[in-house]
Amino acid sequence: MLKTLKRNNFLIIYLIIVGVFNLILLTLPLTNVFGYEFSALNATLLSFLSGLFTISFLNSLLKKNQKFSIENYLSALRWMIFLPFAISVINSMIFGFCSFTDGLFFYLVITFPSVVVGGAIGSAIFFSLKKSRTLSFVILYVLILFISVSEIYFNPQVYLYNPLFAYFPGTIYDEGLSVDSKLILYRLFNLIFFSTIIYYCTSRAVQGITLGRKKSFLFFSIIVAGIFYFIVSPLCGFTTTESSLAKKLSYQVESKHFILHADIRIEKDVLEQIVLNQEYYYLQNSIFFKDEPSNRIKSYIFFDSEQKKKLFGAGAADVAKPWLNSIYVSADTWESTLKHEIAHCFTAGFGTGIFKLASGFNPSLIEGVAEAADGIYDENSIHYLASLAYKNNYRINLNSLFNSFSFFGSVSSLSYIYSGSFIKYLVNIYGIHKVKNYYANGDFNKSISSNLDSVIINYELFLDTLSDSSTNDKAIYYFGRKPLISKVCPRYIASSIERAWNYYSSKQNIEAEIIFENVLSKTESYGAIIGLAKIYEDQDSLWKAIKLLQTNIISFDRTSYEYNLKFQLADLYVKDNEYEKSRELYSYLADVKPNRRLELVSKVRLSLLKNDLLKKYVTGSDYDKYQILKEINLKDYNYASIPLMIDLSESLKEDYEFFLSNFKNNFEVKDEISSYAVYKLSQYMLQNQDYPRAKKMAGISLRYKNNPDLLIITQNNFNKIDWFTRYAETVLHLTKFQSD
Repeated sequence: MLKTLKRNNFLIIYLIIVGVFNLILLTLPLTNVFGYEFSALNATLLSFLSGLFTISFLNSLLKKNQKFSIENYLSALRWMIFLPFAISVINSMIFGFCSFTDGLFFYLVITFPSVVVGGAIGSAIFFSLKKSRTLSFVILYVLILFISVSEIYFNPQVYLYNPLFAYFPGTIYDEGLSVDSKLILYRLFNLIFFSTIIYYCTSRAVQGITLGRKKSFLFFSIIVAGIFYFIVSPLCGFTTTESSLAKKLSYQVESKHFILHADIRIEKDVLEQIVLNQEYYYLQNSIFFKDEPSNRIKSYIFFDSEQKKKLFGAGAADVAKPWLNSIYVSADTWESTLKHEIAHCFTAGFGTGIFKLASGFNPSLIEGVAEAADGIYDENSIHYLASLAYKNNYRINLNSLFNSFSFFGSVSSLSYIYSGSFIKYLVNIYGIHKVKNYYANGDFNKSISSNLDSVIINYELFLDTLSDSSTNDKAIYYFGRKPLISKVCPRYIASSIERAWNYYSSKQNIEAEIIFENVLSKTESYGAIIGLAKIYEDQDSLWKAIKLLQTNIISFDRTSYEYNLKFQLADLYVKDNEYEKSRELYSYLADVKPNRRLELVSKVRLSLLKNDLLKKYVTGSDYDKYQILKEINLKDYNYASIPLMIDLSESLKEDYEFFLSNFKNNFEVKDEISSYAVYKLSQYMLQNQDYPRAKKMAGISLRYKNNPDLLIITQNNFNKIDWFTRYAETVLHLTKFQSD
């Protein structure tokens, strides 16, 4: 038996390892389909095993004094490549493909070249060293993997290109991912470079080439790889260094606590707002943490999420790197994330390890502390939303949340809100210094001087006592989503929908329709339903669009998408002159109040229905909508419409003073909607640096006090505007803009 194994260089052992590994992958989320995760993990395994096999194969030839046979060598590698492919394809044939084409592209581009990479490293080690070849290979393999860790550590990027596994999209999960030209180019470079090494080493394997010449080639290869990494890689976009990012975000601004790098297309008044908000949130965080960073924070402002994804790696999320004392945000999202990301930089002062993060990289602590410092989630206090979730049975095992990586096993909003609310509770009861100690050492009982289980009981009692005027529907809206690990084909679905919307935007409706229909044949997808409904509407097939939504709403029962679909269906009813059906749906949304936005737009539509303006509004352009809203506010204010007017005025780029001319009467705050409307108006005034009027409106919004959650938001807003009124001019005067 042993002789048989040796005769084949133990190939069967390698294949058993590959087979068992892939059978395990079939039981795990994301890797159980023929797609990116499956291909990347197999690339990592096969690059390692092919290197070990290459050393074993060449060593057996040397002992037997046999000539190198490329056919025998490639035959073994073909089995390694074929086995994972066969296992996943057979499984997918039984349980269904996400996309065979996408999976095949991932496998060919990511997994297939990995055996060449591993074989090249193995052959280079074999011909360069006489002893400890296997150990040397393992060490070199780990060092190449370590390059990835060093890139994450030293560079701004969160994405990685590495020859062993090809590509890693980042620690922040953007669902959309497909094989692109950059990845193909990178793998071509890999194939050329590592194939050359294999050819050089093996083509002369029987010619007795001296060890010195082989060592020279190995050193030459290392030098070439180094040149590629440090020079070619940033030029091709495989690496984003701090200097290359600063060249792309070339507009520099220096304030007291920040060095800001921004895209040149961002207007100066927007940058001024970002500078002022950064300084204000810096102050708020310093009060919360009772400390501040020793150096100025580097702030990178991307023009939009598309540029951010290209240069940084995470398009859908803003990010901080505490160990680099840096934050990375987009000009179109910073308002909702800036304070949270700045808080991450404050945690570096009491973080642990080289990454200056929470002990054990505990995500609940990492995100929970930043969320607690922010205190707000989608214009709601985190205590309010945690109470909302708790009282409506959207619960998390908090003991598990803070003692494992179960943070990723739940809907992300639940994990963020519970962890942030619990940390904020700890700060309020035990003080920030004990929470800092807990963050640094991970020992709750020692740091907090109390038992975690008993504290959790008290915390849940605290949530239960918070006043709650909301409905179960609001809880469903915020928490009625599937966690990532339970989604069907998330990579394929997200990239397909993005591609379909791109087709739709460029008027290629037939191509978009095919993709949307294909997505819906595989899974329930809100984005695909809305896209397909728009295409039907463009084809003057309102009845098909209505039928599509009517049929699919039931699939989204008790999910956040249910309310958006009902709103879209109500608008379609209006266009089809079925006003009673639309009234029923708008009234439902206005009554259950899933979130403030849906409540407001539904109430406005009900008002327009009474005035026979609804169809004109729903079918009109932004300009038409704006004119209609101005009309219904001429005599008495329709407070629900004011936030909508602000959005439309901004999109139409209307002059600020001209916009204010619509509001000549005094504002009366008597209920939640009027308070919220005046609060939004004060924010718009603040944005336009109209501090006196902004402060006045913020004060008026505080007159309504019956909703504790809204009162927290309006009070925070008043405090912020008061600070801007006092210090904005001084801060901007001391700030150095590049053009100054």
